[in-house]
Amino acid sequence: MAVGFVLVRIGLIGEAGVRWLVLFVFNAAIPIMLFYRIATIDFPAQIAWGFLFGYYASAFAAYGLGMLSARFFFHLSIDEQAIHGLGAGFSNTVLLGIPLMLSAFGDQATVPVFLIISVHSATLLPISIILIESVRQPGGQASQFRIARLILEVLANPIILGILLGLVTNLLGLTLPGPVEAAAQVMVWVAIPCALLALGSSLAGYRLEGQIGPAAVLTGIKLVVQPLLAWVLVVPILGLEAPWAPVAVLMAGMPSGAMVYLFGARYEAATEVAASVVVISSGVSVVTLSILLVLMGA
Repeated sequence: MAVGFVLVRIGLIGEAGVRWLVLFVFNAAIPIMLFYRIATIDFPAQIAWGFLFGYYASAFAAYGLGMLSARFFFHLSIDEQAIHGLGAGFSNTVLLGIPLMLSAFGDQATVPVFLIISVHSATLLPISIILIESVRQPGGQASQFRIARLILEVLANPIILGILLGLVTNLLGLTLPGPVEAAAQVMVWVAIPCALLALGSSLAGYRLEGQIGPAAVLTGIKLVVQPLLAWVLVVPILGLEAPWAPVAVLMAGMPSGAMVYLFGARYEAATEVAASVVVISSGVSVVTLSILLVLMGA
């Protein structure tokens, strides 16, 4: 991440280079890596589905806390509250979550990670669209259209396609041809460092443009409150063990994803806060994620 950040700031990677690197990671490296890992993994005999409840309950709780802070502390409108909610509850599951989880816990983290990613964008994003459109398009027709389009975009997402194709290949017991498997193995090694470079280079393009107070509040909810809630749900209450509990807690403790800023820019709502929370949470997460990795036995 630091290397990618520095290369952009000193001018060795330009704006076009960052864009193509991110496209390569999202459209090729990560999808192929996920396809290969899922296609060749031995699925556990039992899947602890409760870990999804632990993760998403913490995400929705953080989302709600972000909205409440925007309403009562900063007196913002509903559309801006929705962006604050995303900043508090929407994790960077791809560019940081995938490489960190697979590096920390190995192949056993593949199934929990892909289960979280497969429904991540289909949960918090539609809620945000409904909230934003509720104050901009009374009647909800625009909301229904945008949600339907979002669902189609999610299904056509290369990462989701990689997961689904890998799942089908695994369930059907298909064997990958030698050249295909060799190429996929290379991509497995390439995907993780490229994802981290892409994240660091992308962060170099964001600016802290004021609104540090709200961004700091959202960062605290995202990096401290959400993983704590996830831990309470999956460990003391559900009694889950590795790899389910660590993945749920650490994915909950990921910094705010770039989608927070993209949504803020798309709807012209709380854009400065969205950019700031992505930058601040990503920087602070170097410390908080290191602590969580140790506590969760990485």
